Order: sequence, then structure tokens, then C-alpha cells
Amino acid sequence: MAAALLSGSALAADDQGSVLQYPISFFADARPSTAYDMITRLPGFVFDDGQSARGFAGTAGNVLIDGQRPTAKTNDLQSILNRIPANDVDHIELIRGGAQGIDMHGQAVVANIVRKTVESTQLVADISNDIWTDGHMVPSASLQLTRRVGQSTYEFALETSTSYDDSVGHGFYNIKDLTNGTTRNYGLRYKSWGIGWMTTGAATVPLWGGQFKANFTYQDSPQSSTEAFTGANDSFSNIDSWAQKRGEIGLHWVGPVGDTELETLALQRFGRDTDNQIQDAIGDIETFAQRTRTVESILRATLRYRPNADLTLEGGAEGAYNELDGGSVYTINGTIVPLPNANARVEERRGEVFAQAMWSFSPKWKLEAGSRFEYSVIAEQGGISREFFYPKPRVLLSYTPEPNTQIRMKAERVLGQLDFTNFIASASLTSTGVSAGNAHLAPDRHWQYQIAFERHFWERGAVSLSLTHEDISGVLDYIPVPSGSGFFNAPGNIGGGHKNLVDISSMLPLDFLGLPNGRLKTTIAWKLTGVRDPATGETRAISGVRPRSYKFTFSQDIDSLKSTWSAFFYTGWHENSYRPDRFRDRNLPPLYVELEWDYKPTPQWMIAVAAKNVGQFNYDDQNTFYSGLRGSSPAVQWTDYQVHSQARLYVEVRRTF
Repeated sequence: MAAALLSGSALAADDQGSVLQYPISFFADARPSTAYDMITRLPGFVFDDGQSARGFAGTAGNVLIDGQRPTAKTNDLQSILNRIPANDVDHIELIRGGAQGIDMHGQAVVANIVRKTVESTQLVADISNDIWTDGHMVPSASLQLTRRVGQSTYEFALETSTSYDDSVGHGFYNIKDLTNGTTRNYGLRYKSWGIGWMTTGAATVPLWGGQFKANFTYQDSPQSSTEAFTGANDSFSNIDSWAQKRGEIGLHWVGPVGDTELETLALQRFGRDTDNQIQDAIGDIETFAQRTRTVESILRATLRYRPNADLTLEGGAEGAYNELDGGSVYTINGTIVPLPNANARVEERRGEVFAQAMWSFSPKWKLEAGSRFEYSVIAEQGGISREFFYPKPRVLLSYTPEPNTQIRMKAERVLGQLDFTNFIASASLTSTGVSAGNAHLAPDRHWQYQIAFERHFWERGAVSLSLTHEDISGVLDYIPVPSGSGFFNAPGNIGGGHKNLVDISSMLPLDFLGLPNGRLKTTIAWKLTGVRDPATGETRAISGVRPRSYKFTFSQDIDSLKSTWSAFFYTGWHENSYRPDRFRDRNLPPLYVELEWDYKPTPQWMIAVAAKNVGQFNYDDQNTFYSGLRGSSPAVQWTDYQVHSQARLYVEVRRTF
């Protein structure tokens, strides 16, 4: 690509202004340790880790590595970027609205990490620990090896796989009987964490004039939680232990075939999940156990052709096979309680063909248009099968009047994906209770319309605004499923809805305020949703959508101290969820605060110390229960579950050899 230097800027613009190039010198003041550290400093870029849906198309995050999407699905994108040492990066490209020869994977903006090609060997050791005020700890460690020889790269990592709930602490749990006004009050103590392990490896070598990559991942992630409730006259506890095991093997080749470029992918994944729950009270013991086994096989091929510098044509096909075999058992005092769809075996065979074109029809305008056509057959035990066919057109129009300004307009049909675990009965004895499975679900369908504006300024500053409207068919929520004389809640489609979103992000350099190398990063999101409630007939918000989000990060690089400090502020969240016989109101009030200091005395060493959850937020979960369907039955019980969380100290030491 031909590059033209922006006046007074440390970055370069090319591909008709839609690609901004950030050299390694742009990040020098921050002394980044990993590629992820660099990504978080890109002006006008908000990181997207991708989705965990089945298949390969439509699940990508918004970061490429050497122009290619990472092929691993079990490994999240952030973890992959954290394994790339910063000194292995040559430069980063910020691609807005698309670029010729680059597969954007449905994203409007992507960052492309371009690695160095010089021969090198790097070994990185990292240890960290989260320490809560009650003394419990969740340590973590990793060892990563990267070897580059000529055009070949070899990578291996062995690390712990840790998880925790940041709302652990003390609190209370109140149960009010709305029929007689009596209240039972309990003290509460909650803890939850887990430590497992993971190993990954990859080899990238030249083959048949192109590039071949093989990768593997194995992950074992257990976690357990305990809630102890103590009242004046009684007490009880909830214990939940669950584990996820994931294995994955991937093969990927991309290279020239005549005048075209061919990209092929084969991916095989396996998973096993277990969940064991016990609610133990005097004279009353409830248990719930679930086991699931999953298999996913994917084959994908993409052919690209560039007849000229202004046009790229792309087409291909993807085939996928998915299988879930699971079962659930619910008991009360040793007696098994029958559950609808307690056991299920589900198979999905899905095929997709796709075609798209990217056309730069003038120096300032670019059009990307295409469609995917998905056909799938979902078969369940008992011989029941259903067929689905969905076209998914997409068009993106970008206008770049100058390299630091862009306007984008997008229209797209987005198809949701069924969660196979919704086909079998599930439970959370600590919160939502027991839910039936539903074998008659259909994916939710979205028509999405978006306009976005992006402006870069002051070399390191940027602001972006996007407005999105979605018309939704078949909103997924919960419906009643008859069982005996009553009913269970079960996942189901409840009709049409809408969603309006406003997203604002900015990176503001603070040098003009006398804070050299200082920055204020802001991310604001507003979401307004609506759907007709099947229980009441009234319009309400879509369950689980948090209507507002405000995040602010102040940071400064201090070269004389070889350090960076940062302060993160989050104003919390609020969400409502609706079930046929229940209304749930969850709230995390302001203010969540993190303070961090990173010290990098040499390029090989990094020491980080952070105080997290300084304000010790209160997590509040209120539920109102009805004797039958909401809207036609009276409320009979109200519960208030509140935990005062703990602050924690985070310490990390990283050494590069």
C-alpha cells in the first residue's frame, strides 16, 4: 500500500484514507508489554472480543493478526493478543469501512496487527494474584514461547485458567410474604472462584506458495460458589460446582490459486460441562445436576478475486455439524421431580453460501455489499426435526472526505443463534430457580440499520458516534410450559420487538490541561428496547438489556518514572428480567473504581499493582414472585438479595527473555 504521512501526525493514511497506520513509535511512551496493551491505545477503537456462537462466520472479533482472523474459537481474542509480545509487533493498521483485500468479517472497523518478520525467540513468564480483603486469593501464572524462523512461526503457551465473581462478600437476604406481610431476614456470606489450566500451541509455515497454520487448545475451567444464609431461627446454604472442558484442533491455509486467493479452514471442537447444585436447609434438601457433551465440526472455504485495485470479489461456503447430548436431574428430599425436556440430544447440520463485493467507486466513497444464505436442519431425539432457511444481506457504505474523518451507513439482516442448552432443563437454585427445556425454539431475526461518524484529531485523539435501530422478530425470552397442575418457565419466542442504540466513544489527549501524555478514554452506551409482554399484554423492555453504560479511564505515561498510572470509573448498571411468574430487578449502583500503576524499568520487566473495586459496590438482586402468570395473578413473595463486595489488590510481574 502506498502511504502518505498526515501533516503533523505520527501515523500514516492509505487505501484512500480508510486505513490509518500506527508505527511502533506511536506506542513508545506507554512501553506496552503485549499487543493487547497497544490495541487499547488506538484512538477511535473499541475492542470487541467476538461471540461464542456455533460456526465460524459472524463470530469474529474486530482484531486481525497479519491480515487474518485468528482461527481458534476456544481461545478468546483478548487472551490471544495478550500472548503476542509488544516487541514482536511492527505496526498496527486501523481499517475503517473496509480495505481492498481485507476480510472484515462483518465488522465496520477492525485493527490489524502486523508482526515483524525477523528471526527471534521469546520466552515470557507472567505471574499475578488477586487478593481480597478477607484474605482469599486467586493466583495465576503463564509461560509463553514464540519462535520465528524465516517465514515460519511456532507458538506454545501453558497457563492457569482462573475465574472469580467480583461480587463476593457479606450482605443480607430478605424474604417477604406479601400475603401476610411477614419478613424473614438472613445474613449472607458469598464466595466464588476457580482455578484450572489451559495449553495452546500453533505452527505457521509456508506451504504451496501460501501459508499454513495448525493450532490446538485444551482448557479445563472449574469453579465453585458457596452462599451461607443465617437467620434468627433457621439457616441454609447453596453450593454450586461447575466445570467446563474444551478441546480444539484447527487447520488453516491461505494462498494464491491462479489469479485468485483461496482460504480454507477446518476446525474440530469438543466440550464437556458439568453442574452440581445443592440447596441445604433444615428438613429440605434440593439438588440439581446437569451433564452436557458438545461436538462441533466446521469446514469453510473462501475465494477472493481482485480484477483491479478498486474492486474485490469474494465468495465461498461453510458447512458445520453441531451436537449436544445432555441430561438434567432435579430432586427434592431425594424424590426426583419430573422436568419437561430433562434429557435431550440435539443435532444441527448447517450449510451456508456467501458472496460479497467491495468497490471503491471514487477516492472518497467505498461500498461493501453481499449476502449470506443459511440453511440448517435441527433434529432432536424422538425423530423431531425442523428446517430453517434465512438470507442475510448486508450493505456498508463509507464516505471518507479526508483521512481523519469518516461517515459509515450500514443495513444488515442479523440472525440470532439458538443456544442448544435451552433445549434441556436448567436451574440456578440460588437465583432464577428451575427452568424447563424447549425443543421448539426459533432464532431471533434482526433488521439492523446504523449510521456512524468518526473523527480523529490532535494526533492521538478521536471521537466516534453511532446510531443503530433494530427491528426484531421472534424475541427470545421465557414462556410458560405446562407441567401437571402448574407450569415451568422455559425459553421461548415471544414476538416482535425493537432496539435503539446510541454509542459514543472518545480518546481525548490531556496535554492542553498541563497533563503531558495524559488521556481520557470515554465509552458511553444508551439502549432503548421494547417488546410486548405475553403475560400482561403491555410493552416493556427486552429482558437482560442494560439501558445505560458509562465508562471513563484517565491515564498518563510518565517517562521519567518509566511508569503509567490509570484510574478507571464505571457508573454501574441496571437491568430488568421478566418471566411468566416473576419479575427480576438487578442493580449495581455507582461507583466502581480501579486504580493502577505499571512500572517498566526495562523492556524485559513489567510490574503492575492495582487497587480494584475501591468503592466496594453493593450488588442488589430483587425478585417479585406471583402465584400464577404475571398480569392475572397477585404477587405473593418479594426477595431482596444484596452483597457488599470486597476491594481487592492485584499484583502482576512479567518477564520477557
